[in-house]
Amino acid sequence: MRSWRRLWPQLGLGLLLTGSAYTQAANRCFYDGVSQTTLSHIIQQVSDRYQLAVLTNYPQPDTTWLAQPLGDCSLSEFLNYATANSGWHYRQTAAGVVLVFQPQNATETAANNIAEEVIVTAAPFIRDASLASRYNSNTLSTRATLSRGQLAGNNDLTSSVAATSAVAFSQEAGMDRNLSIRGLGADFTRVLVNGMPMLATGTSIDARGSVNNSRSFDFDMLPPGLFTQVELDKSAAARTEEGAIAGSVDLRTPLPLADDNAGQQWFALQNEQNLSHDGKGVALSGGLQGARDNGTAGTIGWLLGLSYRTRATQERGFSTVRWQTADWGEQPALSVEQQTQLESGAVFYPRHNRYDILDREQISYGLNSALQWHNTGWGDFDLTAFMARSQQTMHEYHISSAGLKTQDLSHIRVNDFATRHAGMVYGNFSGVDIRSEHNYETDETRLGQLKFDWYLPLSERVRLHSALGYQRSVFDSPDHDKVTLMSYAQDFSFDLRQNDRFALNHYGFDITNPQEWQLYQINLREDQVTNQYRVASFELDIKHNDNFRHFAGTQLQGFLNDRAEGEYNNSDINGPVGEFYQRTPGDFSAGPGPSGLPHHWIVGSHAVIDALGTNTALVHDPLQQRRLNEYTWSSWWQTSYEFWQWPWPLRGDLGLRYSATRQLVRGRWSIDSDSSAVNNSSDYADWLPAFHLVMQARDDLLLRFGYRRDLARPSIEDLTSPLLLRSSARLVEGGNTQLQPSRAHSFDVSAEWYGDEQQFFSAGLFYKRIDSLVVAQVEELTLEQLPYYNPQWDQLALSDGLYTYRRPVNGPGTDISGLELNLQLPFYFLPAALQNFGVRVSYALNRGLVRYPLDDGVTTLPAPGLSRHVVNSELWFRNQSVSAGLTLKARSQYLTRVPGANNNDREGVNASLITGAYLRWNASPELTFSLDARNLGNEPFDLFVDKTNRVYSYSTTGTEILAGISLNFSDH
Repeated sequence: MRSWRRLWPQLGLGLLLTGSAYTQAANRCFYDGVSQTTLSHIIQQVSDRYQLAVLTNYPQPDTTWLAQPLGDCSLSEFLNYATANSGWHYRQTAAGVVLVFQPQNATETAANNIAEEVIVTAAPFIRDASLASRYNSNTLSTRATLSRGQLAGNNDLTSSVAATSAVAFSQEAGMDRNLSIRGLGADFTRVLVNGMPMLATGTSIDARGSVNNSRSFDFDMLPPGLFTQVELDKSAAARTEEGAIAGSVDLRTPLPLADDNAGQQWFALQNEQNLSHDGKGVALSGGLQGARDNGTAGTIGWLLGLSYRTRATQERGFSTVRWQTADWGEQPALSVEQQTQLESGAVFYPRHNRYDILDREQISYGLNSALQWHNTGWGDFDLTAFMARSQQTMHEYHISSAGLKTQDLSHIRVNDFATRHAGMVYGNFSGVDIRSEHNYETDETRLGQLKFDWYLPLSERVRLHSALGYQRSVFDSPDHDKVTLMSYAQDFSFDLRQNDRFALNHYGFDITNPQEWQLYQINLREDQVTNQYRVASFELDIKHNDNFRHFAGTQLQGFLNDRAEGEYNNSDINGPVGEFYQRTPGDFSAGPGPSGLPHHWIVGSHAVIDALGTNTALVHDPLQQRRLNEYTWSSWWQTSYEFWQWPWPLRGDLGLRYSATRQLVRGRWSIDSDSSAVNNSSDYADWLPAFHLVMQARDDLLLRFGYRRDLARPSIEDLTSPLLLRSSARLVEGGNTQLQPSRAHSFDVSAEWYGDEQQFFSAGLFYKRIDSLVVAQVEELTLEQLPYYNPQWDQLALSDGLYTYRRPVNGPGTDISGLELNLQLPFYFLPAALQNFGVRVSYALNRGLVRYPLDDGVTTLPAPGLSRHVVNSELWFRNQSVSAGLTLKARSQYLTRVPGANNNDREGVNASLITGAYLRWNASPELTFSLDARNLGNEPFDLFVDKTNRVYSYSTTGTEILAGISLNFSDH
């Protein structure tokens, strides 16, 4: 452990003291440091001397000046001197020499950063920047570019990711949250910001898992308008950091020297309105950047961007909080046949039959800045900073049949019921306790990143890239307070026969009369999660010759996850509601669901917490706290190759990465009432080879093959979660500190056709062999048989007997395979009236089965998060000033948990189809008006349990309209 810590100051000092002495080797081809000529003249010289076409889409070749090479130069020598330190880069292809302007920046080497390339055979066929980046990539990488200050809508960050490939986002409250690639869940996807890993913790309502303390990135935490580029890589090279079996996403903030127009100012304003309720919002972003050429002292560029957004939503729906079986005892009101059904123990019923209203108010704001100093005697320096803060205030209002949640219901009278597929879809009861809940929660996520990059030329062919980075995110929920009211022993009925997603409930009393309710319980909770990354790396970039380029580097990374929770419960407040009540907001019957729903109901007021003096009495249970530390050292070597002279030009890369990780989990546990420390450590190391081959069968046809060995580390929650008892469900859940990563071999093969006028089609097959997946192990145990015991359970346990014990384990592996199709087709070949229309479609077919362990064997079902079908598509209209379109994002059903809780065989999310529309009018080069509509069909968020598709949670958030205006000024 100490040896790892000693490496930090040594490596940091080594990075800062690295020096160089640039020496110019004698060469028959040389540059005198003075001679200049125009781009047009350079093009003419290449054509005359080397009999090659030169291709570029730069609009001003006669006014752009480059260095004039002198002497007897080979083609590569001539181009190297002409483009050195100019922001110009070249690629040799079978079609000729391609010249493109793309200044060096902190993201990657210039040779891999071609964003606006045009390659032609008689006519240009790549005008789209994302297609150009895909064409030039050796890996299966796509890149989308966003305008500076881009706010929410069809062209925002997550929509841009979905536009480039058939990937899927999970949604909540109308927002994209977690990313799924190739049928694998978000824990298998690695998200980076400016090339550095970032993890942001968010939250949901309790019934959906509450705090997301996993490795999946929550995109909802990012303010809009701060990013200008997103790159998605499904088959990474050896240089790319491990941890992304599904793929990696790199989000980039803008850099002032990243294009030839360093002087810019931008401002965007947007108004949001929800058509289904009174939800409103406003967003704005702005920024400015500039540069100054100091001659021999180099060029300095600076940038500052700001973002702010408010948003209010209301989610309405119905939930059961799982289905279960119960002991109903003798029921004299039932027929013999019905009594026999209940006694069989095979009838599942909904535990809570709950109506839900979720009011959210969200505020996010952020800042990004950059300072660049290029073309100095000591190389290029980039300093980037990113900060964001996302705040949420949430009110949850529920009314439920809480008296049915336990498994001993012999005291409840069943008057009548009906079943379908072994599930109770209608029930009429007497003696049911009805519960009203009002949850009030405030939470905040703070993100920050600081990164320093140094690009240093050591010689004409050798370059050193050093980087230091620090990232920290803190999720803080100081208020998670719940006031519960109860109305005891009431008549109650529910009916799911006409609408199997939304029950019609009837209560045997007036739920809007506060006299019918009693104060029952107060629960107070607070939660804080800290994630922290520290990264130091350096890499040598060696241009061996025209055919080979080598990369060798090393990286040391430290990661910390620290979680602290506190809780207070008071169940001794039974008594009249008095003045501590309020009515639910809005009209619940105006939302989704059958006719006959209640308009309102009574919930407790949080003023009772202050009145009883319980708002500061939280207890921090040391047995519920855990800390995870991970220290990873990795080194890599990679050779990129290109043989453009061959009849079928070849390019690609071959590399090997070594990664070693030490993992420590700390906390406390209790055995026989004696508390002792948890201090578990584990080490693992992996060799991770990668190979990619791109064959240029024709100028417009690429054939690709890729292989990568990679791993995905276990979820933080799975590693660190202490034992948690849910007494009413007789369920105990906990983590496993000895989990190992999932490791996989990934293979890709594809063909890509690049046609005229932005036409594009690709077809690809992928296969992943995952050695081991983390799955849930379920056992029936008594509390005394658990690995450790929390004395606080004594007052929670209902009785002795068996409990379901659920924990994650390294289970069997699986094979994930699939087909990916991408089509981009402008209708320029149709009659004139339709030539401005076009279509874009991305489709993925995914397949993968997992053998999940059960208490009495195994079950084979799809992998968690795997949607068999994913479609992202767009029908567009575009001309010089107007662009408009209809969008569709669809994914089929996927699983989230196997086996499900309460003896359900699975839990998951049903298929969704989300439509949208947009309109853009470029009134002038500086002024743009926009109009976006999201979720036109008010698609529900539909969770289910069991193979019979019983409803778990069903809710809608409405259709949102966003109207905006943006201004962008430049010095040119």
